[in-house]
Amino acid sequence: MLRILKNKSFATQIMVTVAAILLIPILVMTYDIFFSGAKDEMLLKTKEERLGTMVNATVQGLSEVLDRSNVEVNSHLTTMDISIISNAFDVIAKPLADGNPGVRLGLYIPDTNDLYVYGFLHQYRPQTPEEMKAREYRILDEASSGLVAVNATKKPLSRIAGSLGNQAFEYLMPVMQQGNLIAIAWADEQVHPVFAQSRQFSLITRILTLVGLIFGLGAALYVIHNLAAEVQMIKNGILGMEEDSDKRLPVMPGEIGEVVQAINNMADNLKKKKRLEEELMRSERLVALGRLVTGVAHELRNPLAIVKATVQVMEGEFKEEGLKEYSKVICEQIDRGNNVIKELLDFGRPSKPIVSPTELNRLLESVLTFTYPMLRQNNIELEKRFESNLPLVNIDMDRMKQVFVNLILNATQAMHGGGKLIIESIIKEEDIEINFIDSGSGIEVNDLPRVFDPFYTTRDDGSGLGLSISYQIIHMHMGKIWVSETSPKGTTMTVSIPKSNRFPLRTGLPL
Repeated sequence: MLRILKNKSFATQIMVTVAAILLIPILVMTYDIFFSGAKDEMLLKTKEERLGTMVNATVQGLSEVLDRSNVEVNSHLTTMDISIISNAFDVIAKPLADGNPGVRLGLYIPDTNDLYVYGFLHQYRPQTPEEMKAREYRILDEASSGLVAVNATKKPLSRIAGSLGNQAFEYLMPVMQQGNLIAIAWADEQVHPVFAQSRQFSLITRILTLVGLIFGLGAALYVIHNLAAEVQMIKNGILGMEEDSDKRLPVMPGEIGEVVQAINNMADNLKKKKRLEEELMRSERLVALGRLVTGVAHELRNPLAIVKATVQVMEGEFKEEGLKEYSKVICEQIDRGNNVIKELLDFGRPSKPIVSPTELNRLLESVLTFTYPMLRQNNIELEKRFESNLPLVNIDMDRMKQVFVNLILNATQAMHGGGKLIIESIIKEEDIEINFIDSGSGIEVNDLPRVFDPFYTTRDDGSGLGLSISYQIIHMHMGKIWVSETSPKGTTMTVSIPKSNRFPLRTGLPL
C-alpha cells in the first residue's frame, strides 16, 4: 500500500490519508445507524405491541359497556355516565394490571378531569389515601403532554416519557363514542435504566461522531489547503531561483519550514560553490595570461627603449626645427607604450606586498585628497559614510590605494554629466567592507560575469586591466571584491578585507 502511494501525486497521498483517518468514525456511524438503531427500534416495537394490545382491549371493553348502557354524549357526561365508565374500567383494568406486574393502566376523562389508575411501575408499599391522591396528580402531570396530543389528534400515540434514569414507554388511545372523545386510556411500563442510558449514549455518540466527522473534514481540508499552498509556494520559489540565483524561499513554520531552510542553504552553498569555481577559473586564466603578458611585455620594452634612446640621440645630433616636433611625438607614444607595459608587468608578475597596520578610513581620506578635484570637475557629489573606530588591518597601502583609485575612476566614468558617489565603510563580524555606490547607468547583465576579466572593457579608451589588477591585489590580501548591486540607477562595488590576515610584516609604518 505504501509503495503504491509513494508513486502517486501529493494530492492523491493526502486524499488517501484523509480517507483512512475518517474511515473509523464513518464505520461507527454506519453501524450505529443500521444495527444499533434497528435493535432499539425492535425492543420498542415489542413494548408497543404488548402495551397496545392491553390498551386496545381496555378501549374495546369500555366501548362495549358504553354501547350496552346506551350512554349518549351530547354536551357533558353525567355523573351516572362517569360512574358507568369508571366501574367498567375497574372491571377491565384490574385483571390486566394484576396479570402484568410493572405495567400501569390509566384512564383520563377530559370532560371532568378525572383520572383512574391501576398498577404500579415499581413495587410500592401500601399507600395512604393522601399518598394515592398525590400519586394521581403526579401521574397526570407526567402524562399531560401525551393526553393533550391524543385529545387534539384523536389518534393513538406511543412515546418514551420521563427523565434519564426514570423513563417509561407509554401507549395512549382515545375512547370514542358516537364520534366524540369521552376518555383516553393508556398503559405505560418502566424502561430499564440500562436501555435508557444506551439510547442516550447512542444519541451522544451520533452527535459526537457527526461533529467529529465535520471537524475532521474541515481540519483535513484546512491542512490540505495549507500544505498545497506551501508546496505551490516552494515550487514557485524554486522556479524563481532558477531565473535569479539571489532569490530565496520565504520562512515557513514546522517541518515545511525546515525543508525551506534546507533548500535556501543548498542554494547559498551552490551560489558560493559557483562563485568559488568562477574565482578559481579566473585565477587560472589570470596565471596563464600573466605568464604570456610578462613575456610579451619584456620583448616589447627592450625595442621601445632602443627606439627612445635613438630618438634622443637624433635630437642631440640634428638640430632641425621640424625634427624636434616629430621626435617629441615619438617620445610621448613611447612613454605611453611603457606605461601600458608597466601595467602589463604589474598584472602578469605582481610584486610581493609590503604590508603594515593601516586604518582604512584614513587611507580613503588620503585617496580622496588627490581624487576630489577630478570628482568636482565632473560635477560629482561626494558623500562619506565612514564607520568610526575601524580596527587596523595589515595591508599594502600603495596597492590598496591603487584599488580605491580604480574604483573611484570607474564610478566617475559611469556617471556621465555628473551624479553622486557614496563611499562607506562598515565593520562586519570578520571583515571590513568598503562600498563604492555610484548613480551611474549600471552594468549590463551580460557584462557582469566578465567585469574582472583582463582586457575586457566597454570603453573605447580603456585597457581592461583596472578591475583585473584590483581583483589580484584584493586576492593577495585574502579579501574579496564583487559587484554587490547594479541597476539602471547605479552600481555598488564592494571590497571586503579580513580583520586579521596572515601577511608577514616587512617595512612601513601605520598610516
